[in-house]
Amino acid sequence: MRHSFAVRTLLGWYRDGGGVEARMPWLSTYLGHVDPAATFWYLSAAPELLALAAERLERAAGEVS
Repeated sequence: MRHSFAVRTLLGWYRDGGGVEARMPWLSTYLGHVDPAATFWYLSAAPELLALAAERLERAAGEVS
């Protein structure tokens, strides 16, 4: 149930274009994680979520070039 909640929350944040990094401490606290790095694990646990994160990274890299 925690995994599903975390993945759904992260998917929503990526889809709405919001600042996932800025929101991650909130999710970490809600899930009881001491360090947001522990929450980032969920990114690799769901293929759809990993794809959205990769897309955002590619777009950001393209804007810098």
